[in-house]
Amino acid sequence: MGWANQMGVGAGGFSPSDLANLELWTRFNSGITESSSLVSQWDDVSGNANHLKQATGTNQPTVQGDGSILFDGVDNFLKADAFTLVQPETVYILFKQITWTSGDRAWDSGAASTTLFQTGTTPSLSLFASATLAEIDLTLDTYGIVSSVVNGASSVLQLNNDSPITGNTGTNDMGGFTLGARENAASFAHIQVKEVLIYSEAHDAATRAQVIAYLQSI
Repeated sequence: MGWANQMGVGAGGFSPSDLANLELWTRFNSGITESSSLVSQWDDVSGNANHLKQATGTNQPTVQGDGSILFDGVDNFLKADAFTLVQPETVYILFKQITWTSGDRAWDSGAASTTLFQTGTTPSLSLFASATLAEIDLTLDTYGIVSSVVNGASSVLQLNNDSPITGNTGTNDMGGFTLGARENAASFAHIQVKEVLIYSEAHDAATRAQVIAYLQSI
C-alpha cells in the first residue's frame, strides 16, 4: 500500500484536506464497513459525516481484494443522506468503467439531477446539471480520474491531465451525492471505484492539477 493510501497524502505532502470547502472524501481502502465483502458504508473522512451508505443487502456493492469497490451495474449503489451542496461544486472520482450502457450514472446528486453519466457511444461520459457538457472517453477497464466542475456556464469536464472541456452544464444544485446509480435508484453503472472527493467551490486548473496528482499516487 502506497503512502497516499495509508495517510491520505500524496507527493510533496499534499492532502485533499489542505483545500478549503471539502464536503465529502471517501478514501481508497479505508473506512469501509462490510460483511462477506458486501459494503454497507463507506466513511466520509472530510469531517462532515456525509458517509455513503446502503442498508439493503442486494443493493450493496462489493469490496475487492485491493480495497476498491465494485458496482455490478444491476442494482448496486451507495448514497449519502441529503446535505447542503449548491453550485459551484467540484467532484473528483478515481474509477474505471467495467462495461458501458448509455444512460448509466457513474455518480449522481442527492435530489435534483446533476450527474456524470455514460452517453453517446462507448466509452464516453458527459456531465449534466440541466444542460449537457460532452464528452470525454475513459477506456473500458482502465482507471482514470474524472474532474467535474459544476458551475453553470463556466463548467469543466476533464479526464486525467488531458485538456479540459468547458461549457454550460445548467443550474441544478446537487443537494447530496449518489455513487453508482441515479439518485432515485435507477440507471446503475458497472464501475469500480477507488476514491471520491467533493468540494463546494469551483476548482481552477492549478488546483485540479494538485488533486489529480494526489489521486495518481494511489
